[in-house]
Amino acid sequence: MRENCKTYDQGKCWICEDYLLYNPINKHILCKRQIREREERKLAKKQKKASEASKRGKRAKRKGYTGENEVVKLLEKYNIQAERIPLSGALKSEKYSCDVVVIVGNKTKRIEVKRRKSGLKTIQKWLEEDKNSNYIFFREDFGDWLVVMPIQEWIELAKGVKEC
Repeated sequence: MRENCKTYDQGKCWICEDYLLYNPINKHILCKRQIREREERKLAKKQKKASEASKRGKRAKRKGYTGENEVVKLLEKYNIQAERIPLSGALKSEKYSCDVVVIVGNKTKRIEVKRRKSGLKTIQKWLEEDKNSNYIFFREDFGDWLVVMPIQEWIELAKGVKEC
């Protein structure tokens, strides 16, 4: 190590503890402290990768991916042309926005797919409130109206089938 240390070559060296003043001439030759710190960083990175938070993120990503594929297969089952967007809308551009692209007639529509364990209990309750209701129109204060409907209704609308 001494032969590769600039501080030692300049005569300014005094015995340093744990190579704290090591100033290498050749950056590729590491001292014991640098090797140990590199191993500690690798171990910390490995532990972070295997952490519970990391596993939750992977599970959520996998759940979203399977949900998007379910929607594509469901729509294709009814001869509605659908395609999952690569990277699941992670790229923020017009071409790659949203999760699924559907071609209805000569228009392209984009679908955002969400899956929740039990996050839609209120909406399910509203749909079951009256057996004759088909849609829910919902609006937050100062927001736009949203329509919630069963998938069969949407497929009929997308295919252009008109039933009363």
